[in-house]
Amino acid sequence: LASPLGVVAEGPLDKLKQNVDEKKEQALTQSRNALDQAGARLVGGIVPPLPTGSPPPSRRGDANQAKPSNADTAPELTPGPPYRRAFIRRVLIEAAQRHQLDPKLVLALSYWESGWDQTRLSASGAVGLMQVLPATAAEAGPGLLGRPIDLDDPYDNADVGAAILREDLDNFKDPTMALAAYYQGPTSLRENGMFPDTQQYVQGILDLAGRMS
Repeated sequence: LASPLGVVAEGPLDKLKQNVDEKKEQALTQSRNALDQAGARLVGGIVPPLPTGSPPPSRRGDANQAKPSNADTAPELTPGPPYRRAFIRRVLIEAAQRHQLDPKLVLALSYWESGWDQTRLSASGAVGLMQVLPATAAEAGPGLLGRPIDLDDPYDNADVGAAILREDLDNFKDPTMALAAYYQGPTSLRENGMFPDTQQYVQGILDLAGRMS
């Protein structure tokens, strides 16, 4: 049974099996690469998931503001009227235009802060689309808009948030610094520069704004 003929007969079979295995592995590798590339294209076209969130901006009187804490990054949802995204986009774009801001920047800021969710209430009490604190709104409404505002109203929420960003842009003359001031507070930004989490916040919004349509 172990004759030379038998040995010769087994050689081609082994070689054939090896060739089949190699071609099978090549096909699997090509398939995996194709799937990876398709997945990358798909992910690249999707708006990134919401970050863990940001503490609401502390405005005037923030001279002693501490570094933003991640303790405020667990937002809670409260019942509220449902709003269609098309409506929310229009409200935000109109607010941006009223305050002569880039609509894509305001859309990205609001999405990063709240996911365009007017019903969102953060653990620290920041409200709505632009995640503004009631105390901030009580001051910024009359101070920047000349009227009191209702943070539960999406128009007012977008309007006061855009007004705050406009004020930051006027003060710092740069969109990057304006976003940093919105997050960290203008006084803290001047005294301490950007904290690392502020840098991540700003870069995330700028990247997102570049993908807004």
